[in-house]
This record gives sequence, C-alpha cells and structure tokens, in this order.
Amino acid sequence: MVSRLFVIFTTVLSLKLVSQLLMKCFTQKTLPLVDDLVSYIAIGARSVEDQQHRFVASGIDVPTGMKNPTSGNLNVMFNGIYAAQNKQNFLFNGEEVETSGNPLAHVILRGSTNEYGKNVPNFYYDDVLETIEHYEKMGLENPFIVIDTNHDNSGKRYLEQIRIVRQTLINRDWNEKINKVARGFMIESYLEDGRQDAPDVYGKSITDPCLGWDKTEELIREIHDTLSK
Repeated sequence: MVSRLFVIFTTVLSLKLVSQLLMKCFTQKTLPLVDDLVSYIAIGARSVEDQQHRFVASGIDVPTGMKNPTSGNLNVMFNGIYAAQNKQNFLFNGEEVETSGNPLAHVILRGSTNEYGKNVPNFYYDDVLETIEHYEKMGLENPFIVIDTNHDNSGKRYLEQIRIVRQTLINRDWNEKINKVARGFMIESYLEDGRQDAPDVYGKSITDPCLGWDKTEELIREIHDTLSK
C-alpha cells in the first residue's frame, strides 16, 4: 500500500494575504462565506508561543500545523498543540467563546537558530524520532509531522528543499514510525526560482527564495514516483 503524503506550497505573499483575509472575515463575522476555501492553517514559529493563537487554533475545524519556535524548543510547540487539541474558554473580539478542541492540530518542523545566529535543521532522522517520542509521551491525538523544507531547515537556500524532501523519503522508507507519522512537506514555491530585491521579474519572490514552477513540478512527480515503487 502506498503511504500518503500531502504537500503544502507557500509563498510569503500568499500567506500574508490569507492571514489578512481570515482576520477580516473573523472581525466581520462572515467566515462562513469563505469557509470552504480554507482547508489548512499554519501557526508560525513566533505565533506558536502566543496563547491567543493557541486558543483560536482550538476552535478551528481544519488541520492546523504549529511550527516549532525559532529557538527550536519542542516543548513550546507541543504545549501549543496540547492547548489547541483541548477545549478552551476565552475572549475573542470582545465576546466569550468556548471551543471543542481541534484534534487535527499537529507538528511542523522548521529548524531553529542558535545563540550564534546559525541555523540548526531538525528534519534529520534522529530529530523526527525525538518528535515522535514527544507525541507518545503526551498522548496527543492524530500524531502527524510536516517537514518545512525551507526556513532554518534549508538556511533559506531554496534548492536545498529538494535534498530535504529526498532525505525525508529515505527516512520514511527506513523506519516504520517515521513512515506513519512524517506525512507532509511544506515547500516554498513560486513561479520563478530564487528571490529579488525589487519586483523586476514577474513571479519571482521579493521575500524568501522559492523553488520555481518547473522544479516544483519535477519534485512533486519525484515524490509520487518514489511512493509508488
């Protein structure tokens, strides 16, 4: 049986637009109008430490990934997931709300930065197993790990995303626990490779460097072919 993976494609621009749209919808109480368009939400490395984000995540009815903080502290991330998976009562937009918990809140491993400013990847074999151990100790629902292939895992060297995907697929094939739990990639992708300081080239990022469309298509086909063997 082919083990299923899902892949999230992100650009910084699109994430900002989605965030602004969601906030506008929440404040205007018109979320049902766009609810069908929102199938996945990610809580960033800085927001994951914020209690309000954790509470709101507990009331979301779609899978919600929570990134490890920039420090790399897994306990902070797992405390956020625990909060998101459980019922919460809090004030939101001036009203008291009660949530039922989000059992689909899960891990996104994005690497970290140490005290010297050096990026420290956490997509490696032992890192993923350590993350699974945290899941087992805390008894959280639906253990699920998404590997963020950019940010501190790649040091924002966008072509490294291809290597990170390949290495994760090898780790899944080697270890049954990893195969069951590490089931997604977050890939920064846009129309053109790389980045630029000014918007001179259409479809090229002006923020984080991204994989272009052609390389993204090749990578998706490679993932499919690998899992189909």
